[in-house]
Amino acid sequence: MSLKEKYALVTGGARGIGFACVRELLLNGIEGVSLVDINVKKGKESTALLQSEFGPLKVLFLEADVSKKAEVRDAFRESVEHWGHLDLVINDAGMVSEQNWEPALLTNCGGALQGTLTGFQYMSTKQNGRGGTIVNVASIRGISPNMAMPVYSSTKAFTIMLGRSLGAPMYYDHNGVKVITVCPGKTTTELMLSSASLVASSGLHPNTQAVHVETLNGMKSQSPQEFAKLLMTVLDQAASGTVWAIAGNKVNQIDFSSMDQQCMLYS
Repeated sequence: MSLKEKYALVTGGARGIGFACVRELLLNGIEGVSLVDINVKKGKESTALLQSEFGPLKVLFLEADVSKKAEVRDAFRESVEHWGHLDLVINDAGMVSEQNWEPALLTNCGGALQGTLTGFQYMSTKQNGRGGTIVNVASIRGISPNMAMPVYSSTKAFTIMLGRSLGAPMYYDHNGVKVITVCPGKTTTELMLSSASLVASSGLHPNTQAVHVETLNGMKSQSPQEFAKLLMTVLDQAASGTVWAIAGNKVNQIDFSSMDQQCMLYS
């Protein structure tokens, strides 16, 4: 997709994949980006860094906790008031919290859902928008679970089905808004590097940490920057409702057709 005269909002944009996506959008000529994050200190530092590289008028920092609906709505409203338009949303904010799981559900599931619904609100051609694209960042673990991280894997499976559902032709044809889901593989972010300490309780099984480390060691890693570059390729070719794996510095569309056909047999 052409990013000329387009405006984006990226949640979880202060670091990791989110920050890399903001920077890659700017490298590809987007007019302006709202960087949304709960971490004010890191958000302001990242915004200042990007402004020094791309100019002070290209990036806006907005504080928001995506687990809180009102804060998500306020961030979208402030972004549109500042830029005048919204054309692209990347819902990247997420967390790992296996033992204290309620915040993970609210952030990973609630944040993706509220970001998607609010994206429709501002971009739908039925509501004075000019159409657009929503990208929900799930995980390869939403397709093939990490047994040591059942909560995280389940939240990412939710994100995948959310995108497949709201990305269906009936919604795209009516609103002019694409919904695309991307599933990163092992990506060298702070979240990934600290995840071994956040796995499922040893009360469920004594070897959860070892299983998690073994799972990660068996995967080829990629940098957030490599992920973001491949995301631009997905934006160019992806149809609404599709799901893409960006793993091992490669991109592939996930084919659910055989699964869908099997489900039809049982319906």
